[in-house]
Amino acid sequence: MKKALLLSLAIGSLSMAAYAQTVERSRLAFTNAPAGPQFIQLTGTCAMSAAPDIAVVLGGIASGALKPIEGVEQLDQHLGIIRAYLEEAHGRLQLMERVRTLINPSSNPNERESPFQVVQRLSAEFSADAPIDAILQRLVELGLDRFGDNVLNSNGSRRTAVVLFRFNDFDAKMRNLQKQCIADAWKEWCVAQTSAGTCSSEQPPAALQLQSFAVRSTEKLLRPDGGGAQYWQFTYTGAQSQAEPLELLGKVVVHFSGTIMLTYRLEGKP
Repeated sequence: MKKALLLSLAIGSLSMAAYAQTVERSRLAFTNAPAGPQFIQLTGTCAMSAAPDIAVVLGGIASGALKPIEGVEQLDQHLGIIRAYLEEAHGRLQLMERVRTLINPSSNPNERESPFQVVQRLSAEFSADAPIDAILQRLVELGLDRFGDNVLNSNGSRRTAVVLFRFNDFDAKMRNLQKQCIADAWKEWCVAQTSAGTCSSEQPPAALQLQSFAVRSTEKLLRPDGGGAQYWQFTYTGAQSQAEPLELLGKVVVHFSGTIMLTYRLEGKP
């Protein structure tokens, strides 16, 4: 009886020792396993200034006649004169819609408006440094009689902006600004204590992933749509690579400030 009990205790002790040894090996194996990748969030700031490159005159010309063909012929003659002047002034003409309208007969004997009217919407682009006021005056003298985008509105008392200023290749400017923000974020990461031994190059690695890139103008800008003066601001994300540039009502230098958030995958070490 005693021998059986002693044998049972010995077997139990051996089993517990084997279990403890197995547990210890599993714990050590887990502790010594390579650590997984770490995802670090980087932030940076940047700034730049830019002025519009292009001045655009928006408007149209209208021609009225008793018959459609007569009205179109008169309109084409005016366009020919305007086109010749724009070539001389180093401008670029872009023809938009050509709208043909007819008015119903009126019982008013004093009605003198031609029954047929054709309106050609157009835009003329120049360098932002061009003498835009002198150009606009000459275009009016040559027959430009509709202004802005709504060329069908012939109400002479309605005022509308006739000259807008635009940026040439605005996306390229924003890409350069974004590169500045990325460089700043990587520089801040490299000088941080937490990056000791992980910043192997002064150049940002291609593995940085964009989370968001927010841009805002320092000054408020008048909006052509009549929304008043507002900050120009927009945000890029990883899935969005372009932004719609704002048209300006005047040739002004716009100061942009940017803030970027990036994700950096830091591989673990054994």
